[in-house]
Amino acid sequence: MKIHVRSTALLCLAALVVGVYGHGRLMDPPARNSMWRFGYPNPVNYNDNELYCGGYVVHYNKNGGRCGVCGDNYQEKTPRSHENRGIFGNGINTKNYVSGQVINIEVELTTNHKGRMEVRLCPHNDPSTAITQECFDQYPLPLEGTSDFRFIIPEDSPKAGVFTWKVKLPDGVTCSACVIQWTYFAGNTWGFDNATGEAAQGKGPQETFINCADVYIHSNTPIGAPANNNVVDNPWALYFRGSFPGMNRDVNAKPDKNGLTPLVIRAQLCLPRKKYKNIAGFDTWCMQTCLHYPPRCNYDFCYCVSECKAVGRLAEKKDADVFCHQNCLGHPSFCPSDMCECL
Repeated sequence: MKIHVRSTALLCLAALVVGVYGHGRLMDPPARNSMWRFGYPNPVNYNDNELYCGGYVVHYNKNGGRCGVCGDNYQEKTPRSHENRGIFGNGINTKNYVSGQVINIEVELTTNHKGRMEVRLCPHNDPSTAITQECFDQYPLPLEGTSDFRFIIPEDSPKAGVFTWKVKLPDGVTCSACVIQWTYFAGNTWGFDNATGEAAQGKGPQETFINCADVYIHSNTPIGAPANNNVVDNPWALYFRGSFPGMNRDVNAKPDKNGLTPLVIRAQLCLPRKKYKNIAGFDTWCMQTCLHYPPRCNYDFCYCVSECKAVGRLAEKKDADVFCHQNCLGHPSFCPSDMCECL
């Protein structure tokens, strides 16, 4: 029986290495799927980096290219999980902005497959009703100082990392329940561009990620806050002094004058140590305690991983490191010890 399982796993890995996919999430403003990482009282989504329309096959082959406006599988019953009135769509604003402000965008790609990202705004004022893609399409947010709203991922960027840029909110647009939509079009799938007739990697349909974040846009600059700086409005945030390993890697998170930094849960996967890994329910316990806000992780029992690489025969295959990085960091984790190693 053990031989059969291992052989099946090897065949699956060999077949999937050529088709590994990206993973990522919108972190600034905090998206509905990831706002728990900042302390907001919203349900926890441990797979918050997998809002990809159900996956490439589901998105394009089963759903004809249709996707929920916040990244859910289009076939999911409405309201879908991350849409208004869904499990994660509870209308909790994560940022306060000013009309016309230049704002920070931060995205964490836990598996980077190049491509491009776009950000749009829907000036919606009723969290109890559905949002349409047409609303988002009215307000694509251009990169600061340009008319282009596409952020192109650099070719030499690492297999995982944090990407930041700035976009400008539209002048004169205010809303008490606005929604910002982040879309990531990966660029690693070989396809055919019907418009140009070109066939190449990154052409045609690509794996697509979508996140939604709730924000508030004021008409006037809040007292004491410059128009081009974010006004953070998170009464649930906790702060720490010094280092907090694996928990906070915010590019824009700077200690205040008292040396305090806001706590952000950055770890993706926490596992039981070898001594406890075969105890039923221990893997779930590690996730719930180590990824709790604030963390209650006992490192004698659990450890958290941030990077995985291929070893053994799998290491000889193209994109094997990326495959291990993606699959080992999922929950539940699929990570054969003789094929992948995590740090």
